[in-house]
Amino acid sequence: MDLFDVLKSCVRRWYVLIPLLLIVGWFSHSVYSAAKPVYYASAVIGISPPSVRIDDVPAGVPLPRNGLLDVGGASLIANMTAVGLQDPSVVDRVVAAGGLPSYVAKMFPVPATMGQLPLIMVEVTDPDPAAVTRTLDLVVAQTQVTLRNLQQSARVPDDQMVAPFIVSPPGPPAAATPSRTRSTIAIFVAGAGLAVLVTVLTDVMISRLVARRRLRPAPLPSATEPTPVPVPRNDHEPIRNSAGDVLETR
Repeated sequence: MDLFDVLKSCVRRWYVLIPLLLIVGWFSHSVYSAAKPVYYASAVIGISPPSVRIDDVPAGVPLPRNGLLDVGGASLIANMTAVGLQDPSVVDRVVAAGGLPSYVAKMFPVPATMGQLPLIMVEVTDPDPAAVTRTLDLVVAQTQVTLRNLQQSARVPDDQMVAPFIVSPPGPPAAATPSRTRSTIAIFVAGAGLAVLVTVLTDVMISRLVARRRLRPAPLPSATEPTPVPVPRNDHEPIRNSAGDVLETR
């Protein structure tokens, strides 16, 4: 069966296909309406160098340096800060202040051919736009605390510590529903295909039943039925049997 045969079956059994497509359309619309939109917002945080730089010190006095900058530069500190923002203790402080625990802190994405930038990207997605905004503000505020604790653990002098600054401030949450659209289209396409399949199967079954009835032979007379005896047309006509012999005269 090719595509042309499928089209002919759908045209012949339109009274089966159209109700099924209406049911599929209604179900797809229900799924689309029931899905709640989600809201997304993000912020980008950069790392600024120490505000004081000391190049010369008296003899015998160690030169104050930021060891983290010497080892891996600002990108290393940004990466460690992004990891620190996902620490359970930081998440607990955000939740305790009324935020969401489902935020994401990561390095700012760049092409593979480009070196990593010392930028931290914070993303929040949730059905409640107010919760998205509040969570993003709380995580940005926690960046200062996390970055300072990280450098204190590495015994970085206070005057050599790097500090965070806002590169891209949190904007208003934007509605994002790509998953709802894709799932609705997938449901409708699958339902339409199933409706066509049911229509074609129904057409095949009906066509076979009609052909079987047309080829059914007419019933033959039964051999046990008695042979009818002709009734005389008047009183003077003799009674004969089926062979034509006279049985009785009147």
